[in-house]
Amino acid sequence: MSLRFVIGRSGSGKTTMFLNEIKDRLIEEPQGPPVLYIVPEQMTFLSEYRLINTSGMSGMIRTQVFSFTRLAWRILQETGGASRAHLSSTGLNMLIRKIIEDNKEDLKLFKQAADKVGFIQQVEAMLTEFKHYCVEPEQLNLKQKELAFGVSTRALADKIHDLELIYSKFEEALFGKYVDSNDYLNLLAESIDKSDYLKNAEIYIDGFHSFAPQEYMVIEQLMKKCSRVSIGLVLDRPFKNGVMPDELHLFRMTGETYSTLYEMARQNAITLEDDQFLASSLRFKDESLLHLERYFDKRPIKVFQGKPAMEIRMAANRRAEMEGTAREIRRLVMEEGYRYQDIAVLMRNGSDYKETLETVFHDSDIPYFVDQKRSMLNHPLIELIRSSLEAISSNWRYEPVFRAVKTDLLFPFKMNPEQLREQMDRLENYVLSHGIKGSKWTDKQPWRYRRYQGLELAATVQTDAEREIEEDINEARNIIALPLMRLSKRLRKAQTGRELCEAVYSLLEELDIPSKLEERSNIAEERGQLVVSREHDQAWGTVIELLDQFVEILGDERIPVQKFISILDSGFEAMKFSLIPPAIDQVFVADLELSRLSHIKASFVIGLNDGVIPAKQANDGVLSDEDRAELITGGLGLAPGSKKRLLDEDFVAYRAMTISAEKLYLSWPIANDEGKALLASPYIKRIKEMFPEVREFSIENEPGELAQEQQLAYISHPDTAIAYLTTQMQLKKRSYPMADFWWDVYNFYMESPKWRIKTQRVLSSLFFQNETKHLTERTSKELYGNEILASVSRMELFQSCAFSHFISHGLKLRERDIFRLEAPHIGDLFHGALKWIAEEINNRNLTWANLTKKECEWLAQEAVAYLAPRLQNQILLSSNRYYYIKRKLEQVIGRASHVLSSHAKSSGFSPIGIELAFGPHKELPPFAFTLENGTKMQLQGRIDRVDKAEDENGVYLRVIDYKSSARGLDLNEVYNGLALQMLTYLDIIITHSKELVGVEASPAGVLYFHLHNPMVDSNKIMTLDDIEKEILKKFKMKGLLAGNPEIVKLMDTSLETGSSHIVTASINKDGSLSSRSKENAASEEDFNVLKRYVRNLYQKSGNRIVSGDVSIDPYKLQDRTPCQFCAYRSVCQFDQSLEENNYRNIQPQKSSEALARMREEVGR
Repeated sequence: MSLRFVIGRSGSGKTTMFLNEIKDRLIEEPQGPPVLYIVPEQMTFLSEYRLINTSGMSGMIRTQVFSFTRLAWRILQETGGASRAHLSSTGLNMLIRKIIEDNKEDLKLFKQAADKVGFIQQVEAMLTEFKHYCVEPEQLNLKQKELAFGVSTRALADKIHDLELIYSKFEEALFGKYVDSNDYLNLLAESIDKSDYLKNAEIYIDGFHSFAPQEYMVIEQLMKKCSRVSIGLVLDRPFKNGVMPDELHLFRMTGETYSTLYEMARQNAITLEDDQFLASSLRFKDESLLHLERYFDKRPIKVFQGKPAMEIRMAANRRAEMEGTAREIRRLVMEEGYRYQDIAVLMRNGSDYKETLETVFHDSDIPYFVDQKRSMLNHPLIELIRSSLEAISSNWRYEPVFRAVKTDLLFPFKMNPEQLREQMDRLENYVLSHGIKGSKWTDKQPWRYRRYQGLELAATVQTDAEREIEEDINEARNIIALPLMRLSKRLRKAQTGRELCEAVYSLLEELDIPSKLEERSNIAEERGQLVVSREHDQAWGTVIELLDQFVEILGDERIPVQKFISILDSGFEAMKFSLIPPAIDQVFVADLELSRLSHIKASFVIGLNDGVIPAKQANDGVLSDEDRAELITGGLGLAPGSKKRLLDEDFVAYRAMTISAEKLYLSWPIANDEGKALLASPYIKRIKEMFPEVREFSIENEPGELAQEQQLAYISHPDTAIAYLTTQMQLKKRSYPMADFWWDVYNFYMESPKWRIKTQRVLSSLFFQNETKHLTERTSKELYGNEILASVSRMELFQSCAFSHFISHGLKLRERDIFRLEAPHIGDLFHGALKWIAEEINNRNLTWANLTKKECEWLAQEAVAYLAPRLQNQILLSSNRYYYIKRKLEQVIGRASHVLSSHAKSSGFSPIGIELAFGPHKELPPFAFTLENGTKMQLQGRIDRVDKAEDENGVYLRVIDYKSSARGLDLNEVYNGLALQMLTYLDIIITHSKELVGVEASPAGVLYFHLHNPMVDSNKIMTLDDIEKEILKKFKMKGLLAGNPEIVKLMDTSLETGSSHIVTASINKDGSLSSRSKENAASEEDFNVLKRYVRNLYQKSGNRIVSGDVSIDPYKLQDRTPCQFCAYRSVCQFDQSLEENNYRNIQPQKSSEALARMREEVGR
């Protein structure tokens, strides 16, 4: 029994020596005792591959490659120690979650953090560390009691209390029944002596830099049992007889490992063979790389004379860095004969590069394998289970239900997935617009579908098309709801953990998940997506293992459903894909700290920024550095803190930079994805000083600034070259120089049947202008028809922006309906309620003037009670929040009714029409226009209220419009077509006054009534009467009045002089209107000018519509534009930075100026 150290610096041939020795042993004695090659877990596959491919190796029956954990399984199977059920990391996480849930009230510090994402993984990591360093719960208990006496250590004492509680309960649960991966090493150490397999075995341990105490225990037993143990370490000299390396020594970590193992062998009387120190370098084919390895840590820096086989590459951002890396990899393969398997990409901050790397390598057609375990949380199967359980436990909320839907795994197998996705999109739209949740999913009542919602359409008959859509939606509902309802029923019946797991398994079996995953795996494999294919294969087995482990741990316990979901979630969070490379000839992408790669010719170390390497040490675990220092000082064995890890950063960088044999590329981005500046790693400066002639290369986003021969790298693949061709053509268009060969690239694409159409589409962007073309007359006819039935608001929209009108009324696009109460719905309710109240007053032979405040409030409640079930899919009845809003809206309507009653008491005007409709087959005929191309255009609408008054001079009519926000009539907006509603309504009732009142009437004005429930601000005590007067002032109606003082007095019969409390007008002592009132007044002649101008505007707008005008021409009036609230901004992509996109500026002008211009344009 002997121990041999094989030491040497990086690249000295330690691994090669071991593999050759193993080969020689097998050739000399094929049937001899076992030869075990023990390597880190992440190195096992590549080690097996290298061993098999070692020159002269014809078989390896005697030899096996193990990690310590795999060795434990092998030995325990032989000695009988594997009888206890094994708990994977997933099972451990579930067990820890269960322990925390059961003991949450006893936790002192972790009680609040226990439910946070990632907490369970941190606790599991801490328990794993305790086991690796042989810390027992009893030691923690003693340490907690000791710390509790100190004031400064009380918080740590609470932390240790919680850890000890969890750890002891954890060990209790495992005792005698289960074993986790960490316990395997303890069992292995105990079982080695009983193993016949290890008797006379020869052990090679390679690829490690340090060992945990558990692993030292195993190695100690291997030394005692096996004939020979050989250990390879990256080390420049031995450390014997208690001599330890300085903490700043490059090989401090491996030096301490050597010293520990050496002392262990001496204490156990193991024969220590002479160390084999490999001084020469077998790896490096270039003197500069050898120089880097040999003098990496030397101070002062030893300068290399000549050009090194390395490059320092700076990029604008991570995307540019990866694109530059991909181009160089393709160049190495195409021009220098490299294979992809000869190349490695090393990085530390893999999460920052993951998506970019995958995209760039895919576009560049570079095969690659990421040597990193990925979380399974985003796999469709895991998402299906999690979202299904969440949907049931959260009362069928929209988000989890449709997360489950979008996995596609709820769909019946073999049905057309594209059609089903479209059907599910319609279902999703319905669910969002109707606020479907809870019992609406599960009751037997079929869902009703109506295309248009609105109070006026509530009584209309359902069409055949609507019935067809309704059937489609209910069919989709059943596809989704029935499996989840069956799952819910099983979960309600389930009592134990086993029954809960059976309920989940039944769902998966019922949905035929194995067949669906197999089909996805086969499709991915056919597409060459081998990693995706393996992930689908692995997901099913891992989920079944998860359920098995749950049953093993908690199968007989009674568990509430919510707790079951919580524990299961902890298991899902721990699940990771563990894949081996699906092919050999691939670029290896690995973590520069954890990787154990060999036989790499060219390495790309990317992301070399300050804070990445050396890493910024963060206290992101359960124990802080201060906690660790306190516990280690007190005699507790733990992993090193951040200070010690920082000392090892030199070794990490050294390993990363000495992995390649022929070429080394070091790169970093100068900015992150948000544009924030990033600094280069200090190691970049060290390399520059060591190699003054190193090539420094700036990775350009675009090739235009580079020399022509350098630009050639940008056309190495058609998928990526087309983008660079586009940018070069853009520069040429702007009269910048372009290398001639880009025309050859252009010709290649245009002459290729495969690429021609795509290239034409891409290059068309060079001549793109964000402008629209006029529609042809034929297209306009197809969109709008021979007769246009329009509303005033539609014509105002056209005047605001012709393109917005085209999208909404031509293409008929609209926003997705969402179940929420918005301003239009509130407006519908206000209008409907006031109409209902007015009709109720007439039915009861009452008048507005005679209503009391109580009657107004009662009528408001009745009106809302009648209308609420008909408004926006009963939204006001859907929740307590909306019930509260409903009461507030009742108060607004009640207050408005009371004010209208007060107005009626003091007004000579009385309502003669409520919600008076005009249009084809309505109470009043439409406005009709014949447009230039013969198209008939008719205007229809609904007037909120028409009032009438009369005196000895005649009959007067006015229009009142109810608004939920305060506003007046701006004649500048009328002039520009933005406010046509009120004057159109006035024109309608005056034109058809004979039909309305039997005689021709004169215009009295147009007024806005603000529906609100105002608050009164006062710094003095007020009586109730004073308060009512102040409130009435806030209800003064604004708009445009007739300029006749007598008509104004009819609006407020209490007015002789002074200000009216009903309208915004005041009368001077001489009986004339005040100067301020005249600004909002118009003569009958003025009203006639306005009428003619508005009619002309409709005619012009109609002609523009049918002529195909779809211009992107939004207006801008001071700071107001229609784009602020436009639903189609993403469609038009209006951008002021483009030369062709400009607002149609509207200059502010007084009403008198606007009226004068209108008078001029109509010819009077």
